[in-house]
Amino acid sequence: MAATPGSEDDVQSMAWPRPLAAEPLVSAPAVDAAREARFERLFAQFSEPIHNYVLRMVGDADRAADITQDTFIKAYRKLDTLADDASTRSWIYRIATNTAIDEMRRRRFLTPMGDDESHHQRPDPRPGPEAQVLGASIDVRIQRALARLRPNHRQCLVLSDVEDMSATQIGDVMGMSYGAVRTLLCRARGEMRRELQREGIGT
Repeated sequence: MAATPGSEDDVQSMAWPRPLAAEPLVSAPAVDAAREARFERLFAQFSEPIHNYVLRMVGDADRAADITQDTFIKAYRKLDTLADDASTRSWIYRIATNTAIDEMRRRRFLTPMGDDESHHQRPDPRPGPEAQVLGASIDVRIQRALARLRPNHRQCLVLSDVEDMSATQIGDVMGMSYGAVRTLLCRARGEMRRELQREGIGT
C-alpha cells in the first residue's frame, strides 16, 4: 500500500545523509497539507545542521545518521508541540540532544551532567583557538580531542562555537540557567584547550 503523504514513511524517505533505515513505525493518521509542509520545511532547514551537530557529539558517522533519523521521527511525532517558528531551532536541537544523550547512555559513554566537582579551575571564558578549529572541517585530531571531553562539555562547546548559539539559547537546549551555561562553557573551553594541545594544535 502506498505511503500516506506526510506519514512517517515519508519521514524515512527524506534522509540525511543516507536513506533512513526501514524500521517498523506506528502508523500515523493523515495530516493536513499545512502540517506536512511545516515538517518538510523543518527537515530541509535543519537535517544537515543536526547531522553535523550529532556527528561532533558522538564521533561516528553511522551512529550520527541513526540519531539524526530518530530525531526527525520524534520531531514529526511532536510537531504539534512546537508553539511557534521562532523557537524551532532550540526545539529541534533539544530533541537531537536528548536523543544523542539517550544513545550514549545506552552505550555507557555518558558521565552524569554537571559532574564537575573535580574541576575547580575557572578558565578564561573568551573564545580561544579551540573555537577556530571547531568551526573548521573536522579532522582526526580534532575529533579525537572532542571525543575525550566530558559529554556535557562537548555539547556546550559545539553549541557555542560550531552552532553559534548564545548562552541563553544553549540553556534552552540543555535545560540550564544562563549562569550555569557560562560556568560550563568556561570549563569546556579549558578542557578543549588541553586536549588540543595533546594533539599538537594551538601549542
